[in-house]
Amino acid sequence: MFIVGFKLQTNMEALRTEPIAEGETPVSSVQVVSQVLSKNSSNIFLSVGIKAAVSSEASSANESELREQLAAEARAAVQTELDELKNFRAEAREKMERQQKEMEEMKKRSEITNKALEENIVLSKRLLSINSTPST
Repeated sequence: MFIVGFKLQTNMEALRTEPIAEGETPVSSVQVVSQVLSKNSSNIFLSVGIKAAVSSEASSANESELREQLAAEARAAVQTELDELKNFRAEAREKMERQQKEMEEMKKRSEITNKALEENIVLSKRLLSINSTPST
């Protein structure tokens, strides 16, 4: 039994001291024990409990991954809606600017028409005054 324990300890130390690639997370103690025990079939009763712990860690990792995926989808949906609102705002601004230009043109036309109308009124008054004077 002592030899098995020493062998397990040596295997665990070997796994713990393996170099970790940049960007990777270090192997947890539970994962190390699980790997060592899975290689030793004589420790089945221990490895069952360890595998359950590892699977719960995997479950947590899956849950975290799903949460991240949902968050990413939510961000994408919000970004899409934001882009649509920006486009709507830009279109509304362009429409408003066109309407302002049209109003300015209509105002100028109205002023021209009013001046022409005033000139016609003045001419009409002159014509009436000429026609209404008694001829001698």
